[in-house]
Amino acid sequence: MKQKELADRYEVTPQRIGQIRKKICSEDDYCKKTRTLTPEGVAKIEEYFKMQDDKIIEPNFVRVQVLSPCPNPLFFFCKLLDGVKRKVIVAIPSTHRGSFRTGHVFKAQVIEKAGEPFYRHELLYKREQQRI
Repeated sequence: MKQKELADRYEVTPQRIGQIRKKICSEDDYCKKTRTLTPEGVAKIEEYFKMQDDKIIEPNFVRVQVLSPCPNPLFFFCKLLDGVKRKVIVAIPSTHRGSFRTGHVFKAQVIEKAGEPFYRHELLYKREQQRI
């Protein structure tokens, strides 16, 4: 089976299937000459996607408004605009720290660790997804 067929089935790009194949399949599961996956390789990739379906957790995003910079230049004090309005600290990308001004509104991801909410700019979430 070609990677494109498998990609269409799982609604991902053929390149993503190639990345998964390189990570979980052996050399015997892929024919480089014909560029096809063996049935064993297809089964391994299908099993990978079944396991991922169980692990999928939708990221939670909220809107925040910049109040002031923190002593640490990679964080800003912000006000939550969704739900209960309160002051929180949000991590920002180091490449964007000069572009945030008081009153600037953006989306931040909420991450729960040990029962505590942590907030980070949505670009940090997108960069992490690109690495996976």
